[in-house]
Amino acid sequence: MEADLPQSTSAYADEGTAAHFLGEHCLTSGEHPASFIGKKIAIVPKGGAVWGFDNMPASTAFTIDADMAGYVNNYVQHVRDFAQGGELLVEQSLAISHITGEEDAEGTADAVVLRDDEITLIDLKYGRGVEVSAEDNPQLKLYALGALERYGLMGDFDTVRLVIVQPRVSSIPSEWSMPVSELLAWGEIASKRATDALTALEFRSNWIGHEHSYLTPGESTCKWCKAKATCPKLTAYVQDTIEAEFTDLTTADKVEQEAIIEAHVPSNPDALGAKLDAVDLIEDWCKAIRAKAEGELLKGNPVAGYKLVQGRKGARKWLDATAVEDMFKSMRLKQEQMYDLSLISPTTAEKLLADSPKRWNRVMPLIGQSEGKPSVAPIADKRPPLEIKPVEDEFEVIETADDLV
Repeated sequence: MEADLPQSTSAYADEGTAAHFLGEHCLTSGEHPASFIGKKIAIVPKGGAVWGFDNMPASTAFTIDADMAGYVNNYVQHVRDFAQGGELLVEQSLAISHITGEEDAEGTADAVVLRDDEITLIDLKYGRGVEVSAEDNPQLKLYALGALERYGLMGDFDTVRLVIVQPRVSSIPSEWSMPVSELLAWGEIASKRATDALTALEFRSNWIGHEHSYLTPGESTCKWCKAKATCPKLTAYVQDTIEAEFTDLTTADKVEQEAIIEAHVPSNPDALGAKLDAVDLIEDWCKAIRAKAEGELLKGNPVAGYKLVQGRKGARKWLDATAVEDMFKSMRLKQEQMYDLSLISPTTAEKLLADSPKRWNRVMPLIGQSEGKPSVAPIADKRPPLEIKPVEDEFEVIETADDLV
């Protein structure tokens, strides 16, 4: 479905590219990410990044702030810890065409550590939306096979260790190990499936009138697909899940809209769980539809019933902060009138005292943190379930009328 769609990126992907660039530079140079706060990283249109210059437009570059420096430092320190006693290789291109069957197919490992009997692959995930586990991770296993192909003669490797550092989600890496023999066995299965997939794609391209028959919507298969907005199978899946053709709610009042929506919400626990399984995918589809409509309108193409309008103006800001300061001083305004002063947050304090553990330990007892709000999660989630008491358990049972006296 997305084979003919243009390559696209996003601010989130570009931010991840910038973080990877900073991490690579610090690992190879030995410098600390915090020393680059205020510097710019420019995103190259066809992928990758370079150091930017001061007057570069914000749309093409990221300015390294304390947050990015802190997160990247978490990654850098973990890589250095894993690399102790081994050989560290940064940003390694690994051929995987011997597994996928695609010509010149390759992936890039953020960091590879070689020891006498073990290969460690470390992957930086800079996103915060979805936590990624290293356990049985297909991408890293594929890269591990590429690493064995490239470095297999450099040691008697019997174990591969897969590590994902996702500092914006957790300060502790996710890691998982497996024997090389099991990895090679998995590689044979993956290679066969890749061959089957290539055969199916070739067959599909020649199956006139049934080009979309192979599509199988699912949360994992559709998550990063660029064709969600136009996929007929995904649209049908959404319709089947809500058990209705799409209803035009624009002509209904609020009460009617709520009644129509409520009619499709099951009360049976099993049915409710089944519907909940599909919510994330349906929400992704809705976002894709909105993005597709916006993209068409921005290109000047019509979308029935919709138009582009000017959004709300942004917050007011000073055009020249220095000129404003000079003017306020000429007006004899006091410092406390000119500036908003507030105590730094615990997060900022932790970064500020990162090189002084003793001082940070003195501060820690002064930090409090509210409990997280209850949230719905799949039963497979590693967090323990909350014990919620039924409302009736909060009341004392009165057996007889005499108990009221």
